[in-house]
Amino acid sequence: MAGLFEGFRSAHHPDAETRLPLAIGLLRGGVSESRARRILRERDRDFWLEMESSSLAGLLIHPLVRACPDKQFVLTVREPRSWCDSWLDHNLSRPVDPASPWAELDRLRLRVAEFQPTRFDAPLTEHGFPPLACYFQLWAAHNRRVLEAVPPARLLVIETSEIGKRSDEIARFAGIPLESLRTDRSWLFSAPKKHGLLGTLDRGYVSETADEWCSALAQRLGISI
Repeated sequence: MAGLFEGFRSAHHPDAETRLPLAIGLLRGGVSESRARRILRERDRDFWLEMESSSLAGLLIHPLVRACPDKQFVLTVREPRSWCDSWLDHNLSRPVDPASPWAELDRLRLRVAEFQPTRFDAPLTEHGFPPLACYFQLWAAHNRRVLEAVPPARLLVIETSEIGKRSDEIARFAGIPLESLRTDRSWLFSAPKKHGLLGTLDRGYVSETADEWCSALAQRLGISI
């Protein structure tokens, strides 16, 4: 999305130095939503962006919606197994320092402490990853949080693979001419290598876990899993 809006004042993961600890604080319960709302309102004025793209926005969506009542939101979604496969590829190619705040955020949003690995999770745990259920619950929690927080009139839901094809719809939603979008830049930040780790897990286990955590929401979003 940041690439698509490259001709505007846009950024991918803007203000992470502020938003990352804020998201961690919200997940840990150490930051109130009212405080997060005040900080986000001030930072939005400071950055004065026309468009931003960040997974942190999904974690901060409740205070963000209230802090910026004129903002519109695009939720990009991906089939949960494809999304999980991409997450694993990205982290195998670019391992996160376990001591970094990004690693702390991942442990919190993946709810690592709440899930015990099964014997089917061995390919994941051998690489230092948590059980498969951690990923599918995050897929559902992230998308559900956005759907619940953003009024329908301010929200457009787009499958990641459809961003380029639905550029005209995105332009109409944003109230801008289609020709102002960089449709040639609609697919950025892809994983540099396909590792296929998810494919080494038992297929039945993957399907059952995906169905358990994601099937109801995927049906609501019109996504086949």
